Amino acid sequence: MIKTFYFYKGDIDFTPFEFEESITLDGIRNKLITSGFMTSSESNDFRFINYQNKQLDYTDMVVGMGSEIYIPLKGIHGQNSQIYLTDVNKKKETDLIGFSTDWWFDRYMSCRMKLNTTDPEASNANKGKFPPFMLTNVKTANPNLPGISLENVVVCEKDSVIEFELSSWASAGYGFTIKPTSGSPINSEPLYRTFKSCPKDGDNFGKSTLRCYFTKNQGQHKSTIKVVATDSLNLGGDTLNYMKFSIRTWKVTEFKAKDGKTYKCNLPLPVSYQKEETIESSTIPYSKLVNGDESTIPGSTFEPGTTVPTGDQSEQNFGTIYNVKASQSPENIIGEVIFYVFVFKTKEDAEAVFGKMNDINPSIWEG
Repeated sequence: MIKTFYFYKGDIDFTPFEFEESITLDGIRNKLITSGFMTSSESNDFRFINYQNKQLDYTDMVVGMGSEIYIPLKGIHGQNSQIYLTDVNKKKETDLIGFSTDWWFDRYMSCRMKLNTTDPEASNANKGKFPPFMLTNVKTANPNLPGISLENVVVCEKDSVIEFELSSWASAGYGFTIKPTSGSPINSEPLYRTFKSCPKDGDNFGKSTLRCYFTKNQGQHKSTIKVVATDSLNLGGDTLNYMKFSIRTWKVTEFKAKDGKTYKCNLPLPVSYQKEETIESSTIPYSKLVNGDESTIPGSTFEPGTTVPTGDQSEQNFGTIYNVKASQSPENIIGEVIFYVFVFKTKEDAEAVFGKMNDINPSIWEG
């Protein structure tokens, strides 16, 4: 049966072609060249993305030219009949390939970035903006870029006002920090989620949300968090690490509450987590599961980003505890997620990427 498919070649502009679903990729490549969609020279650089792939390896995401004689069109196209060819030799503005996910995971913690819809000024600033688009197991289309290991990526619209949500195992509680490798930390001092009980089964889990800067006695204290472009950076450049963020949680064993009582719990970190099927809906399973939707973000549509204070004050309040006993030594780290921030260059680019190019599982937009 002949169908219309939408072909992209390293950008967001598509061209429709009609093909039999059974035609193999090598036959498509020849017809794309003879039609003038790409030149013979370009053809040496471009590879097909396998939108139906569920494996995490680069060689499964990007179809090798030697495999094209065996793979039919129906085996790689996306749900919106999109076909994407990526330039595997490009060194800047390189495409990103990964799996959409609504949480990032590491050991016994998970986290995500969301739009701040709680603080009034933030909610107003975010009207009409796409929610942050999170990817995991991210690869650059060019596998030979030196020193680049992305793993987790979030792409936002410029000037989105965001918040972070964490879910983590705990003992008497857990401490957490959110910070870029360069620039101001989101919280310059540790924040804590604590418990006044110490369950025998060690099944303590808790959520935390941070929607503002926490910097005692500094001007940006409680300012909401905005994502902006860092125009001087280039993918593959020496300053790539500026975009790298870390969210870490660690074990708290003792604290004194405002009621004057001291609470203690020194549970060992779990060896494995076996109760995912009994977790309440408010707690996130601790696994590497993703939605399974492979996605491509064209390199021409995004640029490096970072966070800055907006200057608007958040209404978030923080409690106080005393005499905290905690350790960030390796044996007490519950989990740490490293991720990179990018921003779409224009709203039109965001709309194009979330159109036919990426058929996104609707659940990632739910708050």
